[in-house]
Amino acid sequence: MPSKYQSHAKKELVRPYTIHPIWRGIGFLLMVLVPVMALAAALVLTNLGLELHWSFMRELTGKVRLPEVMYTLPVIRNVALWISSIDHLRAKLLFFLAMLLVFSGIMSFLYAAVYRMIGPPRYTALDAPAARVKVKRYTR
Repeated sequence: MPSKYQSHAKKELVRPYTIHPIWRGIGFLLMVLVPVMALAAALVLTNLGLELHWSFMRELTGKVRLPEVMYTLPVIRNVALWISSIDHLRAKLLFFLAMLLVFSGIMSFLYAAVYRMIGPPRYTALDAPAARVKVKRYTR
């Protein structure tokens, strides 16, 4: 390439930092592990609630009935029959979403705590030091 076009050439992006592979592995593990844990907890809570006679809303219990057109289409029919065969699907989905939020929050908190302890320092040498200002109480 002639030298007059080198100033217009796109430069390759080089990040000043690299992410350690262990953090990528932990992120992937959390993406897989948290929904699996939430599903297991939802199934256990739903069964426990039914055994202990928790008062579920009537709409949450029972089987789901899909529109009739779902049962007439040849490809979707098998999926619709499978969904219709699951008892208390709405309650299980509700517990799944609730447990997903709870477990995601807990994992985020633990991840932030570990990153805070192990990660880079909060301030670098290029940051300005904290201002040392005496603050007086305002009186009229």
